[in-house]
Amino acid sequence: MTSTNPPTDPPTDRSAAPITEHEPLLGRPGDVAQRDESMLARNLITGTAPLAQVGGVMLVVTVWGAVLSHSWMVFSLHPLLNSLGVFLSLQAILVLQPTHTADQKRRGTYVHAAFNGLAALSFFTALAIVIWHKQHSGIPHFESVHAYLGIVIYSLLFIQAFVGFTQYFVPRIYGGVDNARAIYKYHRVSGYIILFLYLVNITLASKLRYGEKFIHLKTWGVVVAGVLVVIGTYPRIKKQKIQIFG
Repeated sequence: MTSTNPPTDPPTDRSAAPITEHEPLLGRPGDVAQRDESMLARNLITGTAPLAQVGGVMLVVTVWGAVLSHSWMVFSLHPLLNSLGVFLSLQAILVLQPTHTADQKRRGTYVHAAFNGLAALSFFTALAIVIWHKQHSGIPHFESVHAYLGIVIYSLLFIQAFVGFTQYFVPRIYGGVDNARAIYKYHRVSGYIILFLYLVNITLASKLRYGEKFIHLKTWGVVVAGVLVVIGTYPRIKKQKIQIFG
């Protein structure tokens, strides 16, 4: 999970809020702030989000097209589910980024959690499949940078999901809402880092024997998709929400 905000936040008037509250990394303050009357679904296409959506769809189509056009095996589910997990994680990020009032944050967080729950199911099923496949086939578990980075990502994902869920829904384990709120910014930053690592690792997968020689996964397609996701997602980040220094 990438960002959560407790429903106890008082509603804010966008026109009266500090400029930094709605100032994205690129663009003008308010460019990615959800309008009071807008539906959450619109957050998925606000600002630069369409670029991210095109990238996400392109990534899924590229991976699924390569896998499904070749001989099927149980391991085929590993890239299918991982790419699906990335797409779902992207939706979880995009839907929550523009929220700023207490009600928007509350509703956005539930949708964010639902998307991330489905993403986690996809990712960890993909992990179980690759573990089973390598054990069943007698293949070493760690023989590539992709494999090592993969276990790092899965570990970070588990921590991210646990912290994201508990800091919002069970804040008492951190000593209360205020203490839980204090780590939100770190949770957000780590979420954006994990998204980038997903994209890097899928690119690495395209250069493995299975990706390059067996299913002919196009590296250029994965890279272009990843670039679109980055330039569509990261400019919408609100500076105030990721300030971990100062």
